[in-house]
Amino acid sequence: MVKENAAFIFQGGSLLFFRGELPDAQQAAALPLADFGSFGSLEPRGCSWGRVARDAVLPEGWEAVDRRAFGERFGMEAFKAMSTAWGLMDWKAQAQYCGRCGTKMVQSPADERAMKCPKCGHMLFPVICPAMIVAVERDGKLLLAVNKMNKTGRYSVLAGFLEVGESIEDAIVREVREEVGIEVDRDSIEYLYSQYWPFPRSLMLAARARWKSGELHADGVEIEKAGWFAPDEVPQNVPGTITVAGWLIRDFLKRHGVTRD
Repeated sequence: MVKENAAFIFQGGSLLFFRGELPDAQQAAALPLADFGSFGSLEPRGCSWGRVARDAVLPEGWEAVDRRAFGERFGMEAFKAMSTAWGLMDWKAQAQYCGRCGTKMVQSPADERAMKCPKCGHMLFPVICPAMIVAVERDGKLLLAVNKMNKTGRYSVLAGFLEVGESIEDAIVREVREEVGIEVDRDSIEYLYSQYWPFPRSLMLAARARWKSGELHADGVEIEKAGWFAPDEVPQNVPGTITVAGWLIRDFLKRHGVTRD
């Protein structure tokens, strides 16, 4: 449960705790804040966000906590609130100057969540980048892969950003082909659910799909290795329950009679 006046304060990619807990706005005021704002009409009401410089010295009692670890420790509701705070903070940090004329941006005076250029009128709303994430199945087995950037060797389902002009289906077909060299049955693609993912500003669009043709071949650029896994073969080292990737994997296991925490 997130307290009504919780303040989500970030330093770099970490979240700041005061004496082991999320601070409130009054406690956060003791920090050398570079920016600060409220959730406004967004849930949970009454919460706020802020940031301090990466090199700022924290007062006694403050510590930096990894954002992923925060979600695993406090659960989905708290992770969602933190994600909202990150999105607002990140948007303000990225929208300091107009991309058209270079003028310093200001908060739009209208009742909308936007930054506005006082010189040319250019508006910038919070940036959300859509990405597909897909559980591909073949003969009762699930496609899992290890991304080369993941230093833990964790297996997960495939994901990738949508390109200009693409639908979710287009992106799924292209990404799977590019990353592991197989074709999925486009007609089998089934949209399931979505999750805002603040690493840094993605909207994950989750789907299931069936294999159509081809044999697995990791591209060696993004994907280090890939394989088909029966329910009792799915590795323990997979994403947790606060992630859409973890939901997809557990959905596959559940449909095959396997329970995984």
